[in-house]
Amino acid sequence: MDVIKLRELLEEELSSQDLISLDDDFYSEYDSLIKALKLSAENSHERGDDIEEHLYTAQLNIAERLLRDIIRVRLHKIVDLAIEGLPYSMTAEERKIFTILRAFIEREELPTGLSEGETKSAAVKKTEEPPKRGVHEAYILKVNLPRVVDPELKEYGPFRAGDLVVLPRRIAEVLMERDAAERIRISP
Repeated sequence: MDVIKLRELLEEELSSQDLISLDDDFYSEYDSLIKALKLSAENSHERGDDIEEHLYTAQLNIAERLLRDIIRVRLHKIVDLAIEGLPYSMTAEERKIFTILRAFIEREELPTGLSEGETKSAAVKKTEEPPKRGVHEAYILKVNLPRVVDPELKEYGPFRAGDLVVLPRRIAEVLMERDAAERIRISP
């Protein structure tokens, strides 16, 4: 990834009404680019090469502005998708935002102040509790799944990554343990 690729992605995002498809590691690649540019600017500074340092600093500033613009445009689209309840073409980080927005729209409680690991363990603990009356649980799938069969031999699927599905708890627990699904609570 480089500044040119970020510019192309921004242009593509701005020209499309839908979210463009990004690799799941897009944001980590961006972080790597920023680290590399900062390191190069620091090395140039240490060598006393002011021109090269200014070039790397300028690239760093441009990359940061481009990503802010990409995020701004994508967040607007994600909010619209959350209102419609249609998750698709999102990175893992964006699916988390979508899940939070859906929970907010549905007026659900979200755990606050928990680390990611604590949130996952809290989600697993919640599956052990009986569901509240009038509340259904759905899951956003992170991967494509073929047909799955529950212990009573009832078939579900096939499903695509990004689908919002209602599944039996036993199947969903296995999918969540394997990081193949995220739970969403839906209130009537």
